[in-house]
Amino acid sequence: MRFAYRFRAHNQISRVVGGLIYAENKNAAWAMLKRSGLRASQVVLDLSGTLSGLHGKFDIRELVRFYRTIGRRLEAGKPMISGMDAAITFTSDPLLQNALRLMQQRLMDGARMADAMMVAGFPERDQQVIRAADVAGKQGQAFIRLADDVARADRLNTAVQSTFLPMKVLAVVGLAGMYAAMAWLSPTMIRFFTQWNTGNAQHLPFTIRCYNATALWVTDHKWLAGLLVALIIVLGKQVLASAVMGRLADFWQNWRMISEKSDHSSAWTSFSLLYDAGGIPAYESAGIVRKSCRRSDTQDMFHRLDKTLRSGIPISLAVARSGFPDYVTNGVKSAEEAGASLAEGLLGMVSDLEQDVEVMTDMLNIKITYLSQIFGGAIVSLFFYVTLYPMYIQIGQKL
Repeated sequence: MRFAYRFRAHNQISRVVGGLIYAENKNAAWAMLKRSGLRASQVVLDLSGTLSGLHGKFDIRELVRFYRTIGRRLEAGKPMISGMDAAITFTSDPLLQNALRLMQQRLMDGARMADAMMVAGFPERDQQVIRAADVAGKQGQAFIRLADDVARADRLNTAVQSTFLPMKVLAVVGLAGMYAAMAWLSPTMIRFFTQWNTGNAQHLPFTIRCYNATALWVTDHKWLAGLLVALIIVLGKQVLASAVMGRLADFWQNWRMISEKSDHSSAWTSFSLLYDAGGIPAYESAGIVRKSCRRSDTQDMFHRLDKTLRSGIPISLAVARSGFPDYVTNGVKSAEEAGASLAEGLLGMVSDLEQDVEVMTDMLNIKITYLSQIFGGAIVSLFFYVTLYPMYIQIGQKL
């Protein structure tokens, strides 16, 4: 988790500057300010800034707009520094806003673009693309391509992540509904039939008697029960996001292919951006890309690619020897043999991967829709079983 710290410092021309910086702790904040060329005189924890930046990531839409605007500005031959004030003013994301302030300060102190981005906390891949593009004189193009890639990756990730949203919503609604039934509905019915019945309650099924006992406990401890439900939801979210669950999900072939191809789509887009910018060896590009991969098997493939490329063999052969899937191996080979730019050929392969992911995601959404309906029906049936069914039993016994 990163915390927000309000700081006051002097820049390289002894001018007093202030702002907000995000870091893991106070010492890390001091170190970041020092690396940026600022002499800090005060660093204080800012609670409101910490709460507003709990997610720890830049707002994707704001980041895309910044990259695209700055890229067009550089393409038009306009200076970067003069556009930073407008970018800061129109950015609503506090994390990005303060990163831009740090970046602006470093640019005013004469730092190179990539170094200013590093101090401001931009993704390492983006820093390296801009560093390489600076050498080749393609910074404007690089920013625009970064904007397109970030927007594409977010669109693809949103489509994949939203696949299971209906199931997650149903699970949360089901837990909340069960809590409400236990806390308010069931206790009233239990007490009524306890007074109205003549000893027939013991003939209720064992599962319903357990439910009734739990409901009476929940009624007497509503706050504690509510906290337990919230804890179950939080733990459930952590379990779903865990590496163990990811490995288990891979047994579902449809989901594995979506996860695998979307990860390769993002990774090879990053590789093509770094390769096209120039100035960065292919093996170093593979090492940079490896850090941004979500899947451990994809990380291992790029790690092997990094080591294999250092021997100087062609990239298509290195990919084949590094254990990449056939669709990646064939795509890279086609891109290398096409005669045009390798980067453009790789982007063509990425486009094919994106289309595959979109088609498979649509198919998975259909399956999830059916599963959601079944899951919703099971929740309703369970609710009926533990609330209305006991009432029918006891009324029938009485009659």
